[in-house]
Amino acid sequence: FSKSGKFLLQIGHHGKTGGSNDTENLNRPAGIYVYQKTNEVFVADGYGNRRVIVFDADTGVYKRHWGAYGNKPDDSVPRTRTFDGPGPTQFNTVHGIRISNDGLVYVGDRVNNRIQVFTPEGKFVKEGFIERKTSTPEGTAFDVAFSADKGQQFLYVSDGSNKKVQILNRETLEVVGFLGGHGGHGTGQF
Repeated sequence: FSKSGKFLLQIGHHGKTGGSNDTENLNRPAGIYVYQKTNEVFVADGYGNRRVIVFDADTGVYKRHWGAYGNKPDDSVPRTRTFDGPGPTQFNTVHGIRISNDGLVYVGDRVNNRIQVFTPEGKFVKEGFIERKTSTPEGTAFDVAFSADKGQQFLYVSDGSNKKVQILNRETLEVVGFLGGHGGHGTGQF
């Protein structure tokens, strides 16, 4: 909707889905980011589907999509979680999505407890895990944000399972600190 309340753009059709490789419909998306540089809408289409999907921001025309590691999503693969070793070959719950000042796409794969980084074209760059041994069904990588400095040195990851905001070095994706960490209503608690 525009500021005047006028309907501007609709992507997909309500109640229709053809799975993670359907280029016309979404299935319960969790996050959205409009990348002004390319005039594209990046969607974390992760509650029903297992992908990032990109559309033209003006027309809603499909551009591309990808799954974990930049591969084609495969809905037939079980959503089995792993707590050590190589990460799952498919996204579980694609939840948060943001693009950094240097043009990298950061994706929160919430239930797989990880952040994956891609080029805007969908080429996999790297991944980092957030308290990977956390076994609660919600997972840990809910959403992502960047520090306000020009180089965006830090990545902030909301971790609802552990009631924290995890602070990562954006270059290495290593956790360097956190805020919160105790569920409750007291000082410093979420």
